[in-house]
Amino acid sequence: RHYYKMSVETALISCGSSAGSFEMEMVRAWSPMGYDRAVELFERGYYDQSHFFRVVPNFLVQFGISYTADEELKRFARTTIPDDPQLDPPIAFVEGIISYAGSGDNSRSSQVFISYTDKNKLFGTNKWETPVGKIISGMDHVRNFYSYGDMPPWGKGPVQGKIHSGRSYIEDNFPLTDKFLTCTVQRRGNGEEEMEQELEEEADEHEQVAHAVVQEEEHAVVEEDWSSKAVKNNMGDASTPDKPGLHRAFQTLRSKVKESDSTFDMIAMGGILFVILVAVFIKLTLLKP
Repeated sequence: RHYYKMSVETALISCGSSAGSFEMEMVRAWSPMGYDRAVELFERGYYDQSHFFRVVPNFLVQFGISYTADEELKRFARTTIPDDPQLDPPIAFVEGIISYAGSGDNSRSSQVFISYTDKNKLFGTNKWETPVGKIISGMDHVRNFYSYGDMPPWGKGPVQGKIHSGRSYIEDNFPLTDKFLTCTVQRRGNGEEEMEQELEEEADEHEQVAHAVVQEEEHAVVEEDWSSKAVKNNMGDASTPDKPGLHRAFQTLRSKVKESDSTFDMIAMGGILFVILVAVFIKLTLLKP
């Protein structure tokens, strides 16, 4: 029911880096599964102290290989998630757009890249390259990350496979490579106000239903009280024998006759019933034209 409320959630991710601080805004509506994975990884500190190991000017900066000692977090980060469909129309890949790197359909896991250009028309053509967020401040710092060139075979930068062995590979061989310091995450705009309003509306509906039920019960009590008075007067309006009072009087008398335990009570009840019938007959006869 609240899927739409979840889809409008965004997350403000504020990060320090060796080149200066910057802020990212992740947007769940752009890529729900990609958003959920990335935001959780940032919240759990997965990217803290990790390097921007692939920095290619006028192309992209890539990151997402962690040095965390948390084995469960590593396993979580390695599991792949399904591709999110591109929006229609798609989010344009301009400078600062954030997306996942991948190697095939449904291959997204933890590696992410930031676009350095507005002109690369190849971005977004692969299924896994659905934008998940954007840089909203500090892009000048992101632009200044140190570059050793692209990874082999296109350049002489770090080899991704060797980074998994630990931070010493980059620190010893590519010491100028920039890295994250720590990041904080603030989820926001998740429809909390809309949810509160919806809950208030539901509460009002429930209150109206409860009020209607109470009114119905009060009406039933009044009708029963009126019928009881009619029984005490032996009958309702004799000129209208179909009135509830007369009907209830007969029903009450029949009930009492059936429930009587003595012959005397039965005779007495029968006599009263006979008198009522005679009275009704006389009044009905008098009312005829």
